[in-house]
Amino acid sequence: MPTLDEVRRELDKDELDYPALAGELGHEALEQLHTLVTEDEPRIASKAAYLAALIGGPTADEVVGLAARSRHEAIRVSAAAALDKLPADQGIEIAGRLLSDPDVGVRARAAKSAAKVEDPRIRELLSAMAENDTHADVRELAARLSMPT
Repeated sequence: MPTLDEVRRELDKDELDYPALAGELGHEALEQLHTLVTEDEPRIASKAAYLAALIGGPTADEVVGLAARSRHEAIRVSAAAALDKLPADQGIEIAGRLLSDPDVGVRARAAKSAAKVEDPRIRELLSAMAENDTHADVRELAARLSMPT
């Protein structure tokens, strides 16, 4: 099992090969990724959240969900970018939170990721966003993304 410091060092690099790192670290790193998301270091925490979603497994959604509740927009954007990497059943609650985030950038990124998930519940969230979001550009984006292809 990788140590917390080993995982932190891997995430502290400027250029990451996320799929390779996910394969290298595996499920054993989810506990360390959870810890890193709780620390007040947006640069590392945002990478940890996305990596957890790529690794997957039964607790990956906990890590991404924790990131979705961060006080830092950068961490919430990473959680939003990770939505389409989670199984729909794990990501539906997180999607709901991020699609109604106070930050317009987080909502827009969440909409783009959520649109890639084939789940009628997420399509409903996007349709609601298209009608009710407070920002016209986000309403337009959600309307485009919620259309059947």
